[in-house]
Amino acid sequence: MDSIPFGEFAFLYIGLGIFLIIVVGVVLPCVVPTPRGRLNRQRRELRHCLYERKQAEKTAEKALLDHAKLHRQAQNVQPKKLREAEERASDMQALLGHANDKVLVAENHVRRILLDEFPPANHQELLKKYSLQ
Repeated sequence: MDSIPFGEFAFLYIGLGIFLIIVVGVVLPCVVPTPRGRLNRQRRELRHCLYERKQAEKTAEKALLDHAKLHRQAQNVQPKKLREAEERASDMQALLGHANDKVLVAENHVRRILLDEFPPANHQELLKKYSLQ
């Protein structure tokens, strides 16, 4: 039997090498998140929760103003509309409370990642940097 020289199958070895480089360099980091990646993901979640809280504050403020306006005009407004405005205002306050809770949870997740994943020497600096102190 003839031995198979390396030159005939060099393209297979090169292709296998390129494939391994792609797997190790591109796919593996996506599958195994780094501490910095987890931190960035939680910070995006925190920003989203802060945005939702801002929107809930605007909605709650508008509902309270509408309720106050209708309450001032109570003599000229149907009682049903006044009750609906009051219920809407209380619902928006509950929504605002829920949004505040989500922000607290997101902040705690960011804080936990900072304290668990990064060296203790950097804790104070990172907490100050991300306004969690």
